[in-house]
Amino acid sequence: MLPREKDELRRLMERVSAVAESPENQAKIAHWRRYHSGTPSNRDPEGPIYTLDVGIPTWSRLLGFDIADYNTDTYTHLRNDLRIRLYHHEHFPDDTVVSKTLAVPSLAGNLECSLLGVAIVFHHDTNPWTSGEAVVETDEDLDRLAMPDFFTAGEMPLIHRMYAETMELVEELGFGDWRVGFPSTIRGVLGLAEAMRGSHGNMLLDMLDRPDFARRLFRFATDFRKHYATERAKFLGEAIGKGNLNNDEVNIPSISPKLYEEYLLPLEIEISEFHGGLRLWHSCGDTGKLAPLIRRIPGIEWFYTGPWTDLGAVMSTFGMDTPIDIAVNVVDDVLAATPEEMAAKVRKVMAACDGAALKLRAGCTDSAFELQADMAKARLWCEVARRVARN
Repeated sequence: MLPREKDELRRLMERVSAVAESPENQAKIAHWRRYHSGTPSNRDPEGPIYTLDVGIPTWSRLLGFDIADYNTDTYTHLRNDLRIRLYHHEHFPDDTVVSKTLAVPSLAGNLECSLLGVAIVFHHDTNPWTSGEAVVETDEDLDRLAMPDFFTAGEMPLIHRMYAETMELVEELGFGDWRVGFPSTIRGVLGLAEAMRGSHGNMLLDMLDRPDFARRLFRFATDFRKHYATERAKFLGEAIGKGNLNNDEVNIPSISPKLYEEYLLPLEIEISEFHGGLRLWHSCGDTGKLAPLIRRIPGIEWFYTGPWTDLGAVMSTFGMDTPIDIAVNVVDDVLAATPEEMAAKVRKVMAACDGAALKLRAGCTDSAFELQADMAKARLWCEVARRVARN
């Protein structure tokens, strides 16, 4: 890394540190702590939490960076990650906290798939994604599966290089109070298995036509998650800790309650027990009919669901004792909405979730129409949500 690049990163980190230490940011941290402690939003002086999350494809257009470089070059990643935080803080008045942290990329959540032999395709103008080519098709393929090497499999050499470079940079620049994150395992069992089978359709047909094959693949994906978490903890010299299940593939109608209960629920329970609980169970889809089943998983500390979910089902299963995070539709409720429609949606969610520790999320928000007009709408949603949530 060139001296001028290090100097720029130093200046950016100093600016981020100043924001992180500000009274405004500390107040946001206190609000989040009350939320995660289970304080009902109707009894919190600040009301529900609300956040806007802009997608990396839109950030790349706003700030002018190449997404392939963002995911493979340490300087490009760190520079633009810091710029994103500062731009967000200055332009979007929401409850997003600014922290003294750096992290290496998870390749848009696809790092784990690469360890399982799935090719990752990097793009200049959008996030990396899996190739869509199956790496497991037969019982013989399953027989040959083995746990991957934490250091050499898939894209791990890239991630370890970027992590080492980031750690060295933090030490060299003298930011000893900053933390550097290393990707944890987040993909759910269904998502990992689908990546290995090439598509959701292949995996769904396996469950229906080849149940023993499907069970063996799900078993391997579960064991892989535990293997990765164990190896990561050894590498970092820390406890395995609570887990995450980012389960966008688990939703209605992508999987039925019957198939979820039969194939996936026992394994998600096992994962939670292995981690001593889940920090988050997440799906951007409709999980209303699945919520009573998901509730059987012990130790879920935070539940996130998509804008199509019946909020009555969420409240009856999670709302009275678990912080809930409800997505709004980023097109219908934000980018294409009038201020009155934005406010009505926020009020509707607040009314449906009255008594819960509530968070509303507009994200992942990517520009759907004209870039600057969409970002103006995104800012307007933050302002409307603040007015409604704080009154």
